[in-house]
Amino acid sequence: MKEKQNKKKKIEGKCRNTSLRSNVISTVSSAAHTIGTTACFFMTKRLYNFLPGGQPDPTINPVFLPELTTQCPQNGDINVRLPMDRISERVFDKQILQNIKDGFAVLQTDAGLYEDVTTRRVVDSYLGMLNPFFGPTFESDFVKAIVKMGKIGVKTGSKGEIRRVCSAFN
Repeated sequence: MKEKQNKKKKIEGKCRNTSLRSNVISTVSSAAHTIGTTACFFMTKRLYNFLPGGQPDPTINPVFLPELTTQCPQNGDINVRLPMDRISERVFDKQILQNIKDGFAVLQTDAGLYEDVTTRRVVDSYLGMLNPFFGPTFESDFVKAIVKMGKIGVKTGSKGEIRRVCSAFN
């Protein structure tokens, strides 16, 4: 829990001078997981040793737990991939937020968004029936957040570097 709070404070600290609000931060941190997969390696502690005595993370929906333990058995292949958004893993949408609310978050960091009062309100606001008609939408806030975060700590001039190959330093 303390580790999650430290990560959140670190992100908020970096974003303080960019006028990013906590709802934008939570949008980015959860929305990025609406597409893609993760490895069982990142699930082992959450599934088999989260609480003393080898208990799983209690925030995992009891219906979802057997699905996760089947895909990532204890002492199994830690390289097995599973979708981070179990309903629409190949579609950019707000289903990941519904998953988080319902206890179907694959990653602990995503589940943590519903444990924190501030970010829980944001998740709920994007899922409200009137959200498409009133207030900012998940999609528009996500775009704004990505643009703003892309401006954090940009190095220019001789301090910066344009990579010829994105995965390697020049």
